[in-house]
Amino acid sequence: MGKTIVIDPITRLEGHGKINIFLNDEGNVAKAVFQVPELRGFEQFCKGRLAEEVARITTRICGV
Repeated sequence: MGKTIVIDPITRLEGHGKINIFLNDEGNVAKAVFQVPELRGFEQFCKGRLAEEVARITTRICGV
């Protein structure tokens, strides 16, 4: 594999985030990995709710 491009930290994201872009020998993207280690857990209390309700709940908890 050729070159690796690392974008760390990612801005416009609450918490930590990183992107690794792996280029092949020709310079084309062979693989890209997006990493966010934090677990927010919103999915668990949003199960079974209407989509409109989820949007109201999560924006009150997290501004992102």
